[in-house]
Amino acid sequence: MPRYKYIAVPVNGGEQREMILEADNTAEALSKLRSCFMTPVRYLGEEGGASFGLALFGHKRADGYEFTSQLAPLLSANIPLERALAIIAESSSDEAMRELGLSLRQGLHEGKKFSDLIRSCGNTFPSFYPNLIETGEETGCLPEVTEELRRFMSESKETRDFIISSSIYPSVVLGITVVVVIVMFTIFVPRFAVIFSDMGREQPPPMVFLMTMSTVLSHACWLVPLCAAGAWFGAKAYMGAAQFREWRSALLTRIPVFGKILVEVEVGRFIRTLAILISNHVDIIKTVRISEKVIQNQVIRDSFSTLEPKLRGGEKLSAALAGNAFLPPGLASKVRVGEESSSVGPMLTRSAEHLEEGTRRKIKRLLSLFEPVVIVFLALMVLVVVVSIFLAIMEINQVD
Repeated sequence: MPRYKYIAVPVNGGEQREMILEADNTAEALSKLRSCFMTPVRYLGEEGGASFGLALFGHKRADGYEFTSQLAPLLSANIPLERALAIIAESSSDEAMRELGLSLRQGLHEGKKFSDLIRSCGNTFPSFYPNLIETGEETGCLPEVTEELRRFMSESKETRDFIISSSIYPSVVLGITVVVVIVMFTIFVPRFAVIFSDMGREQPPPMVFLMTMSTVLSHACWLVPLCAAGAWFGAKAYMGAAQFREWRSALLTRIPVFGKILVEVEVGRFIRTLAILISNHVDIIKTVRISEKVIQNQVIRDSFSTLEPKLRGGEKLSAALAGNAFLPPGLASKVRVGEESSSVGPMLTRSAEHLEEGTRRKIKRLLSLFEPVVIVFLALMVLVVVVSIFLAIMEINQVD
């Protein structure tokens, strides 16, 4: 969810404050600001935009995972947070990391909460990060929560690095395939067709087929992206931002193979967050509320919107989770066993690890399959062109 930043003053008077609010749009952000009895003075923009602009001009953003990897062991060694940030700033050779440590330390000196300071860092940290840090502050379990965040971000980074490294070769093959196909049908085939025109002969059916493909590809290079962009923005304007986001989320979950992987990634993040908070004895209502926010897909997030009312109605977590179409089969039963043995946190942790491991296997298989599919596609395109040209040459050599 986007975050909007304002300079605001209390309604009953007081000093100006920087306010950061999560909302779907500026109207909702202003509504939330007024509900806090604050009057907006200046709009500072949507978080993330400034970071992107700075990145274009060479400003390097600090690595949230690297920062957490340094912070977690310091807090686990019972070093105060302010001192831990000073150590990170002093020991880091990276200028962006040093600036991050110093700015967070300065914010603590000004009396701000660490979670609010993390929120002000924009896209440096994942969207769920400040919520978990806030929970750690309130429950006195900041070292434990930070360590869980480090472990979770480490696994996510390994998965992301694996996808990137495994995608390099298939992406190069796909790029070469696209270039070869475009060159064949837009340059080579039309020049060969000129031979028939110079001979004053009618083009044979194989040549007509190749020229049709050439015409389609020549126009598709610019027409298809243009039409796709027009359809995207047109649908967004027609439906409205909220409905379009819901439609897009539903569409992504229905894509074969990819949709299932997307669901597993989102659900794995949800279960992992549940496990971290429950293991640190956070109130179950707050746990569910925070865990829902880590889900990016609107449709999947909405499917968990009934959890909080059910829990408030007296149902156990296992009963509230039962029946959700996006959860892995048997998860509710495992949670029920965990409730009976007072080990819900460890049970959810093992379930999240199992789900994430399965997701990594599926991604690996998908990437392994992608490479031969691209090669076969290129071979088929070359075969079509060669056979069509061969048949056309055979017709030229036929004696009338």
